[in-house]
Amino acid sequence: MSNWLIAIGVTLLIGGVATFYFRTVQLRRDETRAGITALSGVSWRSFIHMVLDALARRGFTRLVDSQNAADDTDYVLERNGEHWLLSCKHGSAFVLGRLTVNELARAIGVKGAAGGFLLTQGRITEDARPVAALQRIELLDGPTLWPQLRDFLPAEQLAAIRARASQLARQRVLASWLFALLAGIAIWLALPEPSPVSSAASAIMSPGTPAEAPAPPEQVAAQDRADAASRSPAEVSERRDPAATAEPVPATSPAAASPSATVAPGVADVPAGSLPIERQRADVAAAISTLPDVDRAVWSSESTLQVILSTIDGDAFTRICPLIERYDELASSRIQLTPPPDSGRSVRFRQCRSY
Repeated sequence: MSNWLIAIGVTLLIGGVATFYFRTVQLRRDETRAGITALSGVSWRSFIHMVLDALARRGFTRLVDSQNAADDTDYVLERNGEHWLLSCKHGSAFVLGRLTVNELARAIGVKGAAGGFLLTQGRITEDARPVAALQRIELLDGPTLWPQLRDFLPAEQLAAIRARASQLARQRVLASWLFALLAGIAIWLALPEPSPVSSAASAIMSPGTPAEAPAPPEQVAAQDRADAASRSPAEVSERRDPAATAEPVPATSPAAASPSATVAPGVADVPAGSLPIERQRADVAAAISTLPDVDRAVWSSESTLQVILSTIDGDAFTRICPLIERYDELASSRIQLTPPPDSGRSVRFRQCRSY
């Protein structure tokens, strides 16, 4: 995968996750925080009326105690014939714990109520919640109280709270995308450059056709012998005696011969230095095996190429050396020229290029 694709992916991932978080989770937190501040700023009388209106939606109605009509601490509510006790602590600075819950539980027992409510814009500690559950006391602090009361704020005030929270969300989303862009650029610069495709592989592979491995020297030699057996004697003579049909070629030394002029059929003109050494040896052996007077060519060792001739046709080294000198790493290899068994010639060794 290209480095720029990875960088784009990282940028989109960071920006997308940050956008989701700031537009959902953090937006609700900002709205709740601003709403709690607004509820803490209203008067006690306005706050308790909001609470009573919210509970009225759930079916609770207030019972007025004629003997203590001015009691602003606890309120008695009624639903389905059962009494419930309401206790409110107005202000966001309150931190209510087990002691407050126990006091409300005792008041519930004294008045014979079925349960109660404890409300505050502040916070209720976690250790108070198990005690409240046992006493059928519902706890509503800041984060849980705001959804119950927000619809009772003036419409203009609620719209301002939501607009402010949305503005903060947009600013944070913009900052997160800027950070995501910088992170993507940093990753693009930090990743190593991808290794380029080998020029030799590109030259060997023809458009739309998968690259094929060179045939083994033995297979090439066997195919040549089969082709020779299917030709007429005249065609075989013409193949083995190219001087009869070709124009005279001025004599040149093996070292000065042009490699491109003697490349065997089927061998791609690729930069020799770009191929692995084993591939170079295989290409040289395959190319030499296609020469008319060669039966096969095999590497007997890393530095010795054995060329087995099928016939004696002039100096074979003049045709072999241009093929092997195309590869600088193999140019100084030793050539073992093995004549046909019935030719009476001896094995010869030669180097096309000295070290």
